[in-house]
Amino acid sequence: MQDVHSALTTEADALADLIRDHEGRVMLPVGRAITGYLAELTVVARRIVLGVEGEESASAPRITNAGMLGDAVLAWLSEHRKATELLATAEADIPWPGGPMRPSVLAAALLTALFARGQDIADVLETPLRRNDEVGHVAYYGVRTRDEVYEGHGEPPSGRFRYELVAPSGERWEFGPADAPDRITGPAVDFCLLFTGRRAAGDLGVTATGAEAVRWVELVPARRNPLWTSELD
Repeated sequence: MQDVHSALTTEADALADLIRDHEGRVMLPVGRAITGYLAELTVVARRIVLGVEGEESASAPRITNAGMLGDAVLAWLSEHRKATELLATAEADIPWPGGPMRPSVLAAALLTALFARGQDIADVLETPLRRNDEVGHVAYYGVRTRDEVYEGHGEPPSGRFRYELVAPSGERWEFGPADAPDRITGPAVDFCLLFTGRRAAGDLGVTATGAEAVRWVELVPARRNPLWTSELD
C-alpha cells in the first residue's frame, strides 16, 4: 500500500482517466452530475489549501456544477494537486471546521472524499471502479471517525470496536482490541462504502457483532460529513 500522499495522486489520476474515457459519450444530465461532484472535490481541496497556507478561515466560495466537463476535471485536478503537495510537506496541525487536524489525518480525509465522490461518478457512468489496497487509508479514516455516527443520537460507547477487514489484495487489516465485544468484519471496500453512505448495509458483506456495533451500522445512514455530503445530493 502506498503512503497516503502518493495514494492521493494515483487515485485522482485514475478517476480523471475514467471520466476522460467516457467524456465523449456522456449525455448532458450525466455530465452535469459529474461536474457537480467534481465541484465538491474542488471545494474540499481549496479549503485545505487555504487552511495550510494560513488563511484566517479555511473556507472557500461555492463552486457550481456549471461548465464543461473537461474544464471541471482540470479545475479539480489543479486544486487537488495543490492540496496534496501542501499536505505532504505540512508540519503543523491545519485549521479545519471542528478543530485542527494533523496533516496525515486530513490527507486521509481528502482521500475518503475522493473515494466517496469517485463512487458517485462511477455510479452515474454505470461503470465499476477498480479498487486497490490504497483503500486502507480510507478504512483507517472510517475507524478513526467512528464516533461521528453518534452525533445527535446520544453519547458514543466508551469501548473501542474490533475491526477485521479484508483488503482487495486479500491482506487482512485489524484495528482495535482483539477481545472487544463489538466487531465489524468484512471486505474493506464494503466497509468504506458503508461508512461513507454509498451503499446500504444490506447490500454489502459487512457483519456487525455486538449491540453497539449493530447500533453503529443502523445509525450510519444518518451520518452527514461535509467532506462528502452537500446540497448537491
